[in-house]
Amino acid sequence: MKPFSAGKMRLSDVAYHGLRNAIIKADLLPGSPIDEKECMEQLAVGRTPLREALQRLAQEDLLLAVPQRGYFVSSTSATDFFQLQEFRLQAEVWAARLAATRISDVQLDRLAALIEEARAGVEARRMEIEWHLGIDEEMHKLIAEASGNAYLAQALTRLYALSVRSLYVSRMPVALLFEDLKDMVVIHEALASRDPDRAEAAMRAHLSVSATNLIRPVEPVRHNRVEVGK
Repeated sequence: MKPFSAGKMRLSDVAYHGLRNAIIKADLLPGSPIDEKECMEQLAVGRTPLREALQRLAQEDLLLAVPQRGYFVSSTSATDFFQLQEFRLQAEVWAARLAATRISDVQLDRLAALIEEARAGVEARRMEIEWHLGIDEEMHKLIAEASGNAYLAQALTRLYALSVRSLYVSRMPVALLFEDLKDMVVIHEALASRDPDRAEAAMRAHLSVSATNLIRPVEPVRHNRVEVGK
């Protein structure tokens, strides 16, 4: 997990992102108890910022708060992934339709810059799954924000994390950008055209997983430590 700089964000955000990544990548497996003392040491944060992060992750269903016992990583399965994907498909498509009529020139430029970053990584044959997922999540986050609906954007952030974690835990394939880069370009062109139908079709095609562009993730580390330096 890449370390987060406390100088660029609140300590509660540092704790949130560190734990979120560990949970999504299945470094912290379902059912694992959260050792608050260990988390504070690993993430270099105090108890108050950590508690804020834990509450936030519980609200996103990544953690389960058990009275008198503390926090535990919530359960997930392959079945959860397919149910999440059904819901996410409809929500992502709706976000794309809204974004086609509401996206700003600045947001279009940000998406174009992200595509260039993705293209450079693909040309360099970057294989780190975390980098590929980071680019993909940033694209979806940007489009959700461009929808102009804060509630939809919040829901999609939660859905993305839950669906990716289900892939890791269930040992299901994770798509990389070597094939998906062209989807990003098509989505950008559709949004730039301000055509909701075209944007919907582009997003729907992107979320239709093809067996030709998948690769299996690395074996999850079976412990409950939050390794900030990874």
